[in-house]
Amino acid sequence: MMGMTSTGAAALLCLAFLPPAAPAQVVLSGQTAADFYKSAVTQSPRAVDSGRPSFGWDTRLFVDGAVSDHVTALANIRATNVDAVTFDYIAIRITDVTPLGLNFQAGKFDLPFGNLGERRFPRKNFLFGLASIYEYRTALPDHFSPGADNLVIPEREIIAGAGQGRGMRLLDLGMYHPGAMVFGSAGMIDYAFAVTTGTVSTSSYTSDNYNSDLGKVARLAVTPLTGLTIGGAYAWGAYMQEAYPVPGGENPGSYTQRAAEADIEFSRGHAVLYGEAVSSTYAVPLTTGDQDLHVLGYYVEGKYTLIPRLYAALRYSGLSFGNIRAGGVEQPWDYNLQEWEGGFGYFIDRDVLLKAVRRETRIRGGSQPKDNLSVIQLVVSY
Repeated sequence: MMGMTSTGAAALLCLAFLPPAAPAQVVLSGQTAADFYKSAVTQSPRAVDSGRPSFGWDTRLFVDGAVSDHVTALANIRATNVDAVTFDYIAIRITDVTPLGLNFQAGKFDLPFGNLGERRFPRKNFLFGLASIYEYRTALPDHFSPGADNLVIPEREIIAGAGQGRGMRLLDLGMYHPGAMVFGSAGMIDYAFAVTTGTVSTSSYTSDNYNSDLGKVARLAVTPLTGLTIGGAYAWGAYMQEAYPVPGGENPGSYTQRAAEADIEFSRGHAVLYGEAVSSTYAVPLTTGDQDLHVLGYYVEGKYTLIPRLYAALRYSGLSFGNIRAGGVEQPWDYNLQEWEGGFGYFIDRDVLLKAVRRETRIRGGSQPKDNLSVIQLVVSY
């Protein structure tokens, strides 16, 4: 697409004018996790493998190739028992390209939205999964399809999807997108601005864009004192697929998602705490007219080292949905969700981590209001 073509050309142009450097130095690292898990036997969207006891695995390989002091190629390769080999992250990074210390990155990378960082990986994740704002699928799809009567009735489609976990996530897993980003620091302030092929709810693992808009993300973070970082970000862009019709024949690319978030990281002594809140608004085409649908997502998680090698961790996360007007009645467009996840981690060796984790989920509506998950995970870094 035009956005990615321009991005690639810009990256190549920057590389062409850089002075010759010593041969590239490549650093390889990775981590592998082996899991045993058992969830409740329910039809809840948070149930894993229909409640059957199962084993799983997850492998990540990180490749950093330093072309020079200012140019690096990076890749993050992922494979699991349920997914084929995938390049989550593959980008060119050019640092200190101006006297202001501005940095540039192009390719596919994690968006500067929130403070998840390396906690998306098993070795740095205190617990097992990610907070519900990253994993749970809402009732809102990124397109609307004709029904059995050949009429598009989004209100009915959205309401019927409440608690089913079949639509978009609020934040799409780790939010890896193809695009370009500029970022840097000025004293205690960090800043970033990215333009990508999707929004924070519709990240894509391909280089194609499925509507005529581009996603935009701007972030600022400040570290006023050691151990404390406070950040915020704003993202906007079209989220609907243009390949599918919408009521009234409008262009799906004109319907946008707007999301604002605030996050905090605090550490002192043996304790570390992270928190994040995200407010998102989707402009949605409905048969009765356009509506803005709102959702608030949040989580707070912490870890405390009890004794050397042993820690305890706890996470609380949730989603709270605004109303939709349907048939003259206002009601939440999805069921609210609350989730607790807690556990212990023990370092058998510096690079070998054993975790025991329990997750409890409450969906405030529907026929499957409760779910749980128990996990034993072994992670090896190399």
